[in-house]
Amino acid sequence: MLKVAKEEEKYLVSLFQVNKLNTLFSELISQQLNNLVSQPGRHVIFNLQGIRFIDTAGFNVLERVTELSRARGCTFQICNITGEVSELIELMGLQGSLNIIPVLDVKEKIVMELDE
Repeated sequence: MLKVAKEEEKYLVSLFQVNKLNTLFSELISQQLNNLVSQPGRHVIFNLQGIRFIDTAGFNVLERVTELSRARGCTFQICNITGEVSELIELMGLQGSLNIIPVLDVKEKIVMELDE
């Protein structure tokens, strides 16, 4: 479900085999992202390239992980959002609560795949 790569001190996370973040697997993704932001000082970037739809449960995951990362002294950013997802973020009024960076060119070394 999640592909995790490490580049220097950054953990680059992306979804694979799916093009949406919804209720079906939001809890699993939440657990996996929470584990990644569990260490103080970690910098986690969630690459949403190719994700076309996020439902309320998916946005709740992104908000909770963002809040948890701040509380733990981590950085959690979202990058490479599609136009469709950008519109949903605006409609839900989440621009200020999510840490969005524009585009990230990922040169990855996969360190783990989390599919459980």
